[in-house]
This record gives sequence, C-alpha cells and structure tokens, in this order.
Amino acid sequence: MYHVIIQARMGSKRLPGKALMEHNGFSPLEVLIKRIKKIDEAKKIIIATTKLKEDDIFQKISKKLKVKLFRGKTNNVLDRYYSASKFYKSKNIIRLTSDCPFVETSVIKKLIKIFNTNKFDYVSNTYPLPCTYPDGSDVEIFSFDALKKIKLIAKLPSDKEHVTKYFFKKKKEFKCFRLDYKINLSKYRYTIDIIEDFKLFMSIVENKNFLNLRMIDIINFIDKNPHLVKYQKNIKRNFGWNHSLKKDKLYKRK
Repeated sequence: MYHVIIQARMGSKRLPGKALMEHNGFSPLEVLIKRIKKIDEAKKIIIATTKLKEDDIFQKISKKLKVKLFRGKTNNVLDRYYSASKFYKSKNIIRLTSDCPFVETSVIKKLIKIFNTNKFDYVSNTYPLPCTYPDGSDVEIFSFDALKKIKLIAKLPSDKEHVTKYFFKKKKEFKCFRLDYKINLSKYRYTIDIIEDFKLFMSIVENKNFLNLRMIDIINFIDKNPHLVKYQKNIKRNFGWNHSLKKDKLYKRK
C-alpha cells in the first residue's frame, strides 16, 4: 500500500505562496494532485503542511481536492513526513513536492514496480545527484521503517529540511536505487522556485491537455520555445540543498 505525501506551505522564501498561485484556475498543487490521482497504487494522498496561520488555507484546499491533510513542524520537514506517515499508518511513502507539478505518472509506476520487486529501502529517479531526469520530475519512494530509522538518527539541519538525504550518507545501512533515463535530460528545468519558473508553468498550462502531458512532451515544448527558459542559464540545481549545508556548518560550531 502506498501513500503519497506532498509537502506544501505558503512561506517559500524565493516565491511565497507558489503552491497555490493560479493560472487558468489551476495551481501547481492542484495540477500535481489531479495528475497523480490516476495512479491506482496511490491509496491515499496527503498534503503535509505546517501549523502556521498562513497555512490554514490548505484545510480548504484539501477538502476541495478531496485529499487528506496533516499539519506538523515548519522547519523540520523530516519530522513532518514521519508524523504524517505515523498518523495515517503509511507503510510505503511516495514523496512529492508541490513545486514539481508535472511529475510523470509512468515514472512513479515504474519506481513502484522496482520498489516492490527488489525490497529496496529507497528508490528515486533524481537522487542521489547527478541524475539524468529533468529538475521538476522528482519522485522518491521509501518505506516507513526506513523513514523511522533516519528520523531517530538524523541531526543536521540539512537532514531535517530535505528529508531523504541521510539515505545517501549511510549507503551501507540502506538499500537504495536510482532510476536513470536512457538519455541525459538533466539540463531541463520545470520545477517552480522563482517567478520566472511560474511563468513557464503558465505557458505549459496553456496546453489544453496539460494534465496528461508526458515528460518528453514538456521537453519538446521547451525545445520549441527556448525564449521561455533563457533565465535558467545561471541557475544551479538544488539551490535549497546548498543553502542548507551552510546551516549545517553553523550547527557544527555550536
């Protein structure tokens, strides 16, 4: 049994409210949820947000989209995932983020199959880096038992903010697998982190079939419209991760 847990909050530093910014009546979070509802193995979809007042809006959104809601710690996302999983009795977790609305359902299904047949603790198509999938196609699957282990031993701010990075630090303790694509598409980006990213989202949503677009459809669209991604020239993947590493240095000095 798989539960999808989507982390979302209104307090993004670089683009506040990005999860619920709308174009043509659709927000990134709604696009993501409507797409993953097509996955039969996903028995429950849960929005994991914070207890902050500004995130009260997700109560209304979860009811509108007919999904579950969990509210937990603001800065300790690892604890939020663990607590949400424990509350809803999740056995296996599909981790998605609201700033990656165009994850491909076929990739999720492929990872589920790999996870089921090989008894992995963790599988993904994008981690550990470097990977071959675009930035914005991120899918991670892990067991509750594995999540519980890292919850008990992870100490650094980066581990608590980015949830799964501890898996790669202790490769001997966890059985992990990364799915690679047949060609390297890592130069492409359609995650939503800054306002220019949202403008790209708007352009993609203009396609009447946007809820069914495959990864390769989005890649082809970007190739035909290179002016839409000129701003990405100097953007490095995983900006948030690198920022967290600076917090780790401060933590170690204490």
